[in-house]
Amino acid sequence: MAASDNPLLSDRDVEFVLYEMLAAHELCRVPAFREHGRETFDPYVQEARRFAREVLYPAYRPMDESPARLEGAGVVTHAKMKEIWPQLVGLGIVSATRPTDVGGANLPMTVATMASAYLMAANLSACAFAGLTTGAAHLIEAFGDAHLKSTWMPRLYSGEWTGTMALTEPQAGSSLADVATRATPRPDGTYSICGSKIFISGGDHDLTPNVVHMVLARIDGAPAGIKGVSLFAVPKKR
Repeated sequence: MAASDNPLLSDRDVEFVLYEMLAAHELCRVPAFREHGRETFDPYVQEARRFAREVLYPAYRPMDESPARLEGAGVVTHAKMKEIWPQLVGLGIVSATRPTDVGGANLPMTVATMASAYLMAANLSACAFAGLTTGAAHLIEAFGDAHLKSTWMPRLYSGEWTGTMALTEPQAGSSLADVATRATPRPDGTYSICGSKIFISGGDHDLTPNVVHMVLARIDGAPAGIKGVSLFAVPKKR
């Protein structure tokens, strides 16, 4: 599909912002990105551009006209999402900015963000699954224990599972200090979580066999307010 066939980003504008305005190539002077250069940046951006125009954008209207639906005990996504998800994962978007030792490409956020702009312009609903999964995996990478990092994080970064954030509650809205979901310690070191969350994007679907929710809750006896809130990794299936 040619650039003139859809309302996605101007390729010239992207190149201007990336290299003339932000000078992304100069990031390669930083030790963390010394293995990169335009020879690695450009192919990633170009592949995201191609995928956005040839796959994501043509699926936008059909997905919008026939949204995900609740059937029985689960959510069924549009048939096109089942084709898109493995291709989106194959693009490398889920772990693009993460280090190679966790399966990432170690791309600068600047480059990955410009590539993602094409994807979001083409079909935000589709690529949102990837963004949420990256966030959940990154939280586990940064703060998880050895078990979470060895068994959950790789499945998220590889796209085998997806992730969400479960923060907002019906009575709290955007006031996270008023979170009331409870976490009760169990003898085996895990917690029983009890509460209600709303607005969980990608909270249930049939794209992957498991969904990992990053859930805000209060451990029994925790103080009121933000200081009493903890974060838990809660899988759909244990």
